[in-house]
Amino acid sequence: MNTPLPRNGVTPPLVTPLTAGCQLDEAALENLARRSIDAGCAGVFVLGTTGEGPSVGRAMKRDVIAAAVRGVEGRAPVLAGLIEASTEDARRLAGEAYEAGAAALVWTPPFYFHVPQHEVIAAAERLLPALPLPVYLYNIPVFTKVPLEPETLARLAKLPNVFGIKDSGGDLAKLARTRALLPETPILWGPEEIQLDAMAAGATGGVNGGANLFPTLFVALDRAIAAQQMERARQLQALAKRISDEIYAVAPGGPGFVHGIKCGLDDLGLARPFVFEPLTNLSGAPRARIQSAVASILQAVEDAL
Repeated sequence: MNTPLPRNGVTPPLVTPLTAGCQLDEAALENLARRSIDAGCAGVFVLGTTGEGPSVGRAMKRDVIAAAVRGVEGRAPVLAGLIEASTEDARRLAGEAYEAGAAALVWTPPFYFHVPQHEVIAAAERLLPALPLPVYLYNIPVFTKVPLEPETLARLAKLPNVFGIKDSGGDLAKLARTRALLPETPILWGPEEIQLDAMAAGATGGVNGGANLFPTLFVALDRAIAAQQMERARQLQALAKRISDEIYAVAPGGPGFVHGIKCGLDDLGLARPFVFEPLTNLSGAPRARIQSAVASILQAVEDAL
């Protein structure tokens, strides 16, 4: 497949849908990937944080990538998360992603230990050039506990197969510094609540979890920003923030965005709400609040578009 890698636009970080028996729901994943591309997204990203990548078993990871590749039907690239504490596992998964048809890898530094930046650089310089696919450097220190600082990103971006950056750090000042150091490198931004501000600070596109639920909203937001239609962009950004405030914030404790998106997809008839352990499935009043919020936001999106 020769579809270009995302430099801009929206690349949804897809959930990993499960059946009631905690098996991969391949049909649901294929449909989510297809729906994303139909909505105008630039690609899809699997096995990321929203996809519960670190909780997915090795065999299922291969199946996730293959299902997404089938879903995009050759129309857009599939990016595969490489979120591994073990370098050996990262090499193995990279090869399997290549064989399954992924177009690029999204690499976090090895997590668990608090690794200093010089050791992150050394590990990356040993691993990344040997991988079979282009790489996005993935900065998400809230989960890895190992940041990729702007100066580290600038050095690693010189490696021959590093294509871009996926920044979920949430720090606009560091984003602006990274952009100053790397004026030409694609930077795809994660935290959708401030996508408009991130684009002004130097991001070139979005990897926004809410695009699982409302892909047309995020595509419209991205296009409004690109066209400098600021009043419309602010209106759409306000809708995107409602997703965070009214859907993600409902689940008590833990990564509420995972619960919120999976429950929302269930409400939309697109996937079941089941999550991987150690998370537990949501029920009761929080589940009902998400259902109400999804219906309200869906109507607001339809009215806005």
